[in-house]
Order: sequence, then structure tokens, then C-alpha cells
Amino acid sequence: MSGDRMARRAFLRRTGFAALGASLAGRRDARAQGAVPNSEGTESPNLKAPANACDCHMHIYDPARFRMVPSQRVPPADAAVPQYRLLQRRIGTSRVVVVTPRNYATENDVTVDAIRQLGANARGVAVLHPRVTNVELKRLHEAGVRGIRFSLNDPATAIVSIDMVEPLSKRVADLGWHVQFNMEGQQVVEWADLNPVKWRGCWQTNAHTSSRTESGSRRAGET
Repeated sequence: MSGDRMARRAFLRRTGFAALGASLAGRRDARAQGAVPNSEGTESPNLKAPANACDCHMHIYDPARFRMVPSQRVPPADAAVPQYRLLQRRIGTSRVVVVTPRNYATENDVTVDAIRQLGANARGVAVLHPRVTNVELKRLHEAGVRGIRFSLNDPATAIVSIDMVEPLSKRVADLGWHVQFNMEGQQVVEWADLNPVKWRGCWQTNAHTSSRTESGSRRAGET
């Protein structure tokens, strides 16, 4: 074998190994995306998200731009849209439902703004009181809101009450919105006579089991 042919083979072998190494390094870099605020780990999931995968419930906290109301609930830091985009990039979702958290009470502008930033693949769930005007309902609908939320599992921090369900549900039914409930299991039983015939309802986090004693206080060690 001539020296030139041996040199060519050695060159091809070296470049092949280099290309393989670069490919493996690229895969490692793609999986190791770095830390994402409010999320553990740094690598992408082992199971790749399918096309159009949706994160169906998340909150945006942006106190620098949208003032929160006083609350016992401690909001997470670094939880605005730019930080959420990092999580989307890491887990591979492209669609999202933004839900107004209790720290904003019925101030839904933080959710409307997040929908605008996240684009056509984003929708929202608002928190409302019965005094909301038809003009406001139209504004929220045009902004991408498609539901309302009743978070009732913690009376100390609840923004809404059970008596608001019927009047609000009837008003948003014509918009095609759904009604979302966050309750403990015992509350579901207590309010089983809610009439969902004229509105769409769904249960969020309905795995809440009763963690209260008969007096209504939580038992030690339970959250």
C-alpha cells in the first residue's frame, strides 16, 4: 500500500472520529440546557414531547410590571415569561394555558400580557367576580382567555366563593368558556349539587384529599 493511500485512510479515520465526537458533544449540549428557575434538573426529558404538546396549567408572576395584591401566599421569584420560555425550550412544549394566580386576585392583566408575549399558541384562564362588565369579558376573550377559575381549597387565601359559580358560569357560557375548579375532595362532595348543564366544567388538582380535622383545621405535617 502506497504511503499516500495510508495517509488518506489515516486522515479519514481521524476526521470520522472528530465528527463523531462533535456529534456526541452536540447531543450532550442539547440535553444539558442549563438551570431553569423554579425547576429541578438541567437536562431535557428522556421522553420527547410530541408535536404541539401543551402545558395546560401554569402561572406567570411578574411583580416588576404587574403589582400583586397582599396575600399570605408567597409567590415564586423569577417566574415571568422570559423564565418560562427557558422551561418550554427544555421540555419541548409549544402550546400553553396561562392561569391567573391568587397573588393577582382578579387582576388578569398579567395573564393577558403573557398570552400576548407567548403568541398564537397561548390561551388563558382568568379569575373574576360577578361584577365584571361585559366590556371586560369581551376584552379578555379577544386577548385569548377561554375560561375562569375558582380556587376554593384554601379559604384563607380564596379570592372567589362558591356563590359566585352560578352567576359567572352563566355569563361566560355564551363565550364558550369553561369553568375550572380547584377544591379538596370533601368540598366536591359538599357542593355536588352544582348544576353544570349550561356550562362546561373541569376539575383541576382534584387529587386533593381531605387534610382537615372535623374542626376544620389542618393536621400537623399536612399541606
